[in-house]
Amino acid sequence: MNLTAIPAKRAPDAIASCAAANRVQPYRTIHKALRLMFGHALERTGALDAGDAEERAAFVDEVERLLGFCADHLAHENHFFHEPLRARSPLAVVAFDDDHADHVAGIEELRGLLARLRDGGPRAASLAYEIHLRLSQFVGESLVHMAEEESTLTSTLWAHFSDAEIMTFESALHATFTPEQHAFHLRWLARALNASELAELLAAMKQALPAPVFDAMADVARAELGPQRWGRIARQPALA
Repeated sequence: MNLTAIPAKRAPDAIASCAAANRVQPYRTIHKALRLMFGHALERTGALDAGDAEERAAFVDEVERLLGFCADHLAHENHFFHEPLRARSPLAVVAFDDDHADHVAGIEELRGLLARLRDGGPRAASLAYEIHLRLSQFVGESLVHMAEEESTLTSTLWAHFSDAEIMTFESALHATFTPEQHAFHLRWLARALNASELAELLAAMKQALPAPVFDAMADVARAELGPQRWGRIARQPALA
């Protein structure tokens, strides 16, 4: 990773100040969902019985979905956040762009290994372990990168854009999602966010989406959370 060049003293200060700031944090919620997805995938790959064809195929499908989501996420960040920031501060995103290129290469490497694992054969067990190690490496690098985006890069966005402008970037991104993509994201967000975060997200969706579409999204969240936690969400001031 290239972000190791950032002075060690900057990261804790940036993290603390961003965590305490009362400003729009564009990476916060989706990165919480991504961390949950990463943990689930690592759990699955560690416990995978590679000799079971059905289990192996289900695992490959799941990790492929994760990698597809990661590739889309990188492209979205590049287009909707990095490009506007590059126009105002060309050097601010260089290290992050380099990391994104490394992550794209890692995704392609993992996809090649998954294709070989899907076919099974005598090397299935060793391939599964190799995927476990390489996915661990990919996740570790991604976790460091995401923390830097939520601190150092977010601070840079705040220095160059108002909250209203950042929210415009977010709205343009969300407008590209299909209902199926919204539902996929929301399943993970519902499990990853705290009650106030999820309530604020749902309140924003309620304002932005047609009523039938929002009702369908609320049903997705309700089914994911169960009645007790959903009741807590529904009582949050943002949805009152």
